[in-house]
Amino acid sequence: MTSRPPLSRILPLATGVALATMPAQANPLSFTNDSGGTVTFYGQFSPSWLHFDDGDETYDNLVDNTHSNTRLGFTFEQDLANGQNLLFRFETGLAIPGSGGFSQRDDDPDWVWEKTDLRFIDLAWSGGFGTFSIGQGSMATDGVTGNDFSGTTLVSTVTTADTAGSYFFREDDGGGLSDIALKSAFATFDGDRKGRIRYDTPSWNGFSLAVGYGTDVLKDYWDNTYYDIAATYRGEFSDVKLAGGIGYAWVDYDDSDDTGESWAGSVSALHGATGLNGSLAVGAQKDGGHYTYGKIGWITGIWNFGATAFSADYYYGEDFGHDGSESKQWGLQAAQSFDDWNLEAFVGYANYSFDGDDGSPDYQDASSVMTGLRWKF
Repeated sequence: MTSRPPLSRILPLATGVALATMPAQANPLSFTNDSGGTVTFYGQFSPSWLHFDDGDETYDNLVDNTHSNTRLGFTFEQDLANGQNLLFRFETGLAIPGSGGFSQRDDDPDWVWEKTDLRFIDLAWSGGFGTFSIGQGSMATDGVTGNDFSGTTLVSTVTTADTAGSYFFREDDGGGLSDIALKSAFATFDGDRKGRIRYDTPSWNGFSLAVGYGTDVLKDYWDNTYYDIAATYRGEFSDVKLAGGIGYAWVDYDDSDDTGESWAGSVSALHGATGLNGSLAVGAQKDGGHYTYGKIGWITGIWNFGATAFSADYYYGEDFGHDGSESKQWGLQAAQSFDDWNLEAFVGYANYSFDGDDGSPDYQDASSVMTGLRWKF
């Protein structure tokens, strides 16, 4: 089965591709006032093509890349006395149907902007004391599993579901669709963006701590309360660049007395001289599933207009979807940068498998191919 994208979706994504052919310029979208305050407008377009094979049927769609979706935003930054700084950030997605939203049961998601497409409405006050943030923005654990120096994060990360997460595994017996979507079989326990208050300590030899408290201010259908704490590291040893993070989060659910708890973390290393890199992410939920994810890669300079990256990754999880289940994903990726154009191109293949417990049906393996561009301004 082949799904053809409607013209209403092709036109704006094609516009993004056309804009990407414009040469890069010194930032023409930044303006400074007499008091030193600076407003900077920015954005990106992420048109992609997604092919999905559930073992019986195939689906092809023009999509927005959920790994790094199309968005627009601006920042206002003002230096204050005593080395302090005030930063306001507004950012929104454009609600173009994303790769993670298509499925066999919905091959034409609605393009409707909603308030949940707002990514940041955030005010941050920083100085020698650290940084206090308030508004819609990242919780402390947002990004703790995303440390990845591979150069191929536009097409594959630990967040496997961003590629084709709403597609369902198909059962072997009769070929019917199951109720197991990829996104329910491949969790990360990474943090999210909420309406929150957050504090980050100053960095000490590359280490910093953050704590957050938040609620679902943009969602009308629930009002959970979230708490988290995270530690991060950024540094270099000789010719090796390192980044790591680990976090613990818990949530009080508004519709019950239950509390959910999870932890997750990641580490990534890049050898500057050779471009060899590796990343590892792990996570677990109390009384729930757990996973391990790994990626190895190589960044090289085949052409002088930008770096070329290759990578391979593997995800293994247990107890997602069903107790006793196993979730597996492996993939191959490549990406090419075009530095003078602020443009990146990528392609990736992924294979997915899911094995339930002894009482569940057998499921067919699935696969996806995604290729696309991202242009930033």
